[in-house]
Amino acid sequence: MPTAGRLAAAIFFALYGWYIAGISIPFFPEGNAPGYLIPVCVGLGIFLGWRMCGANAGLGYSAATGQGLTVAAVFSFSILYVMGFMQMMKQAMRHHYGGPMEAILASFSETGEVATYFFNGTMIASVLIGGVLCGWGTEYFAKRYP
Repeated sequence: MPTAGRLAAAIFFALYGWYIAGISIPFFPEGNAPGYLIPVCVGLGIFLGWRMCGANAGLGYSAATGQGLTVAAVFSFSILYVMGFMQMMKQAMRHHYGGPMEAILASFSETGEVATYFFNGTMIASVLIGGVLCGWGTEYFAKRYP
């Protein structure tokens, strides 16, 4: 059921995804981010904001803090896995793997490799603080417009 909290969460986390994609560009090798990064981050922000944070909006600011951090963690791991999977697909198209199971397992190691690009205090703080702020904004609109 659409509510103001769900709509606010979708909008806030879409902006959050756009911001995270923008600040992550310098962390890629040679500053060359993949072209799919911004649309995937925004789309995933909309989906996770609507389904996770918006569904639980209106329970108080301490719950909103937890929801914001939870969505930020799920968002981060999801984006890292998408980038790792896309790296694996590039290598799979070049017949780098011996079979499909080896390729699927390699997607997880590629995810770990991509994660090392972003292991930086600025990036981690931006992800955590942004998630909390989005959770609080969602809570504000959920309380104000039930």
